[in-house]
Amino acid sequence: MMLPRSFSSILARSVPNSAASAAAAFSSFASSSSFSPPWSPLARITTSTPKSQRKPTPPSSAIGMTPTTALVVRHRSNRSSRGLYDGRDVRFGNNVPFSMKKTRRRWNPNMQYKRVYSEVLDEMVPFHLTTSALRTIDKMGGLDEYLLRSKHVTTKGEGEGQRIRNRIIQKMTHREGLKKKAFDNGESVDDWDKIVLVGKKIRQQQPVTLSLPSEALSVMEES
Repeated sequence: MMLPRSFSSILARSVPNSAASAAAAFSSFASSSSFSPPWSPLARITTSTPKSQRKPTPPSSAIGMTPTTALVVRHRSNRSSRGLYDGRDVRFGNNVPFSMKKTRRRWNPNMQYKRVYSEVLDEMVPFHLTTSALRTIDKMGGLDEYLLRSKHVTTKGEGEGQRIRNRIIQKMTHREGLKKKAFDNGESVDDWDKIVLVGKKIRQQQPVTLSLPSEALSVMEES
């Protein structure tokens, strides 16, 4: 804290010599770098509680993480079970023109009717699917991987995706049984998991190995 020079001179002329000397001493003490008044942000806060008895402060990430409301499950339309929608669905809203007279409208996903090749079934499977599902199938490496790994293909209910998924699991389970029987007979089973892809775009690729989901493996162990 530094007193103005004009204020110090006025104070020295208006007060007695003892008060003037006290004001000069205070101004010199306030100008030093070690001075920190208790109201300044540089003042150190001390406590009398021993360090062993202090309560640990919870991390900032743990504060406010408790959910206050129940999680809301998003409703899916019935038509989304008739194809591969990949999480997309029909959306509803309003058209708001300049006159502010709202009219109801709907946004439909970009649906296509395509025949997608399945390596396990070795056939072209017709599907109603969205363009988003087509991109995801390419990213996952094929229709079989998408149906076995995608979170949008439900494991319960009746739908196009679930019906083909059950066929794939059934055929892979049957193949695993034949593989186990051949292994017991002493035959070589090195090439049993390899599926040679056929098609115009994937003819030159290497053989692909698919694995059964955990639910199918548990059924085989019980049997």
